[in-house]
Amino acid sequence: MGFIEQIPLIGPTLYYVLPFLLVLGIVVAVHEYGHYIVAKWCGVHSDVFSLGFGPELYGWEDGKGTRWKVCLIPLGGYVKFRGDADAASARPDDEAIGQMTEAELAASFPRASLGRRAMIVAAGPVFNFVLAALIFGGVAMISGLPSEKPVIGVVQEDTDGAKAGFLEGDRILAVDGASVETFRDFGTTVLDDTGGRREVEIERDGRRMVIPFEIISPVTLASVTDGAAREAGLQAGDTILTIDGRDIRVFQDLREAVLASEGQPLDVEVGRGDETLRVELTPRRTDTTDENGEPVTRWLIGVTGGSSFGLGPALERAGPVEAATYGVRATVNIISSSLSFIADIFRGQGDSADLGGPIRIAEVSGEAANDGFASLMRLTAILSASIGLINLFPIPVLDGGHLLFYGIEAIRGRPLSERMQEIGLTIGLAMVVMLMVYATYNDVMRL
Repeated sequence: MGFIEQIPLIGPTLYYVLPFLLVLGIVVAVHEYGHYIVAKWCGVHSDVFSLGFGPELYGWEDGKGTRWKVCLIPLGGYVKFRGDADAASARPDDEAIGQMTEAELAASFPRASLGRRAMIVAAGPVFNFVLAALIFGGVAMISGLPSEKPVIGVVQEDTDGAKAGFLEGDRILAVDGASVETFRDFGTTVLDDTGGRREVEIERDGRRMVIPFEIISPVTLASVTDGAAREAGLQAGDTILTIDGRDIRVFQDLREAVLASEGQPLDVEVGRGDETLRVELTPRRTDTTDENGEPVTRWLIGVTGGSSFGLGPALERAGPVEAATYGVRATVNIISSSLSFIADIFRGQGDSADLGGPIRIAEVSGEAANDGFASLMRLTAILSASIGLINLFPIPVLDGGHLLFYGIEAIRGRPLSERMQEIGLTIGLAMVVMLMVYATYNDVMRL
């Protein structure tokens, strides 16, 4: 039973909405708290700390005059500093500033030094990166990282691995008499092109035994997500029979054929019930990270399979130093992969249809929650790193746009005119709105 299914009274809508609100709420709260706390350290007063936009649902005012509130529309948040005319800190409120005492002026955002304003603005994305690293590291300490040891940690139900009699905790010693040093070696040997029956020697509870093992189940698609497979008409439950005339015996064969394509069209023979279909699909390039957080380039078609292999490595809990190192490395790799994806779109090598909006985030959040709390936290870390990066883009309205204006101010010795800033903010707002509309359009087209 999945994590989310254990919560009573969860309907189909709440299945997606609750995890979505949890994930986005954590990411937004940490981002805005970064702005707030660094402003406090810099002596700048915050008038409002808001999670969400629009009408206030719940709020209170602390002893220092900051209004903390939760608003109706949960797609973001803001901190409004003293002296700001709006929540975006786009321009000063000249009328309010004119009525302030000297003490109040000293704690206003417009009167803060250029360096302090830049620190306050940059703090939101930086806190997002720190949150991502902490979550990745925390999950590594609590749930562990895949071990290189040849020990079985996962046995999926109704797979050839389960039917052969493997159990969690079995240590793989040899395959067909050849010693096995790592779990990767075991998987590579069993799933090689020759196929056939294998004699797998294991150690279980101090006893040695041999288990005959053969991959015989067809490659059946467990789900068809976004990408080339869906566009080609593939459905969950379809069986992949051949690719470019080559028999597909195990899911690893499918992975290898897609990887070897390097983006060229594939001729796929598909079994659906009593029918045999032929479709053509073109894999898409994706820059992502492997289970150890290392950057990798993959060609994907957007499917998951009911693995006939059905065996996974054991997990080992990481120590504090290893976890911290992994957390930073994984965060850096998320940032690197995101930048590569954006660069590929501009080079014409990526597909902008892969951009997802709030609906897609909600779908992924529900799926991650059902996979377990650790999976939901990993998604939170990925989203946190991604939002931190997006906010650093030099687009007016975003944090990166403010930093761009501050950079120009530092070079010129004076800020841009209010008119130029207003033009920039208008253009930036239009760009952000268009991007959100396009991402939401992609979400709707996937439904």
